[in-house]
Formats: sequence, structure tokens, C-alpha cells
Amino acid sequence: MRDTEKNIQELIIKAKEVSLQAYAPYSNFRVGAALLTASGKIYTGCNVEFSDYLALHAELNAIGAAVKNGERNFDSILIYSYCSPPVLPCGSCRQKLFEFSQLNKKDIKIIVVNDKGEKSKYLLSELLPSGNIPVEK
Repeated sequence: MRDTEKNIQELIIKAKEVSLQAYAPYSNFRVGAALLTASGKIYTGCNVEFSDYLALHAELNAIGAAVKNGERNFDSILIYSYCSPPVLPCGSCRQKLFEFSQLNKKDIKIIVVNDKGEKSKYLLSELLPSGNIPVEK
């Protein structure tokens, strides 16, 4: 699926909607992610915090939703936040996306947006130029 403005707007809407479901009682830092697969389906995830300060990030929850539905070929992920500049995926989330980019031998587009309309686009390879390469079996 192409990275059109219409597709990006749909991803923004879905990521913003799911960000409102975030469970962030400790930080009030809400994040939503919308993951676009090669089949054109969109899977969403929000962050979930716990009192031990470990959290499930929105990107990871979106990846999990896609994988549980048999999707492993990702085109792009949009991350919606309420901070300026818009939040980028952490190193751990970048590595998880990298594994799927290696599986499919293609870069993944990363789009970050905030509630003020600030938006930036990257390729995963720009944010993680040399991730840990999965071991082949």
C-alpha cells in the first residue's frame, strides 16, 4: 500500500483514537500507534503502564495485534503523542520493527505526529542503521 496523505490521515485518526485508551496512571504520557501492513490492514496499540515502571509500548501492542492476526509484513507505523516534538520509538521498539523489516527485506516507514499537528517521517534504517540481525535457523 502506498504512503499517501489519505492513508496517513487514516493512520492519524486510528492512532489518536487508541491513544485515548492508554493506561498511563503514573506518567499521564499517552501514546497510540497505528501499524499499516502490506495487505492494507491497520492494527493499533496504546501504551500500558504498571506500578513496577515496566510498560508495554504502543508500538509493541500494535505489532502484537498484527502478529496474532497472521500479519508480519509491515509497511509503516504512525505514532501519535501529546508532546513536542512528537515522540520517536524507543530503541527496543526500533529493534522489534527491525526484525520484521529483515524478515521481509524492506524498510519500514516511521511517521510521528502530535496533537499540535507536528509531523515527521523517517525510514527505520535512519533511526536504527544497524540493528541486531535475527539468527537464521
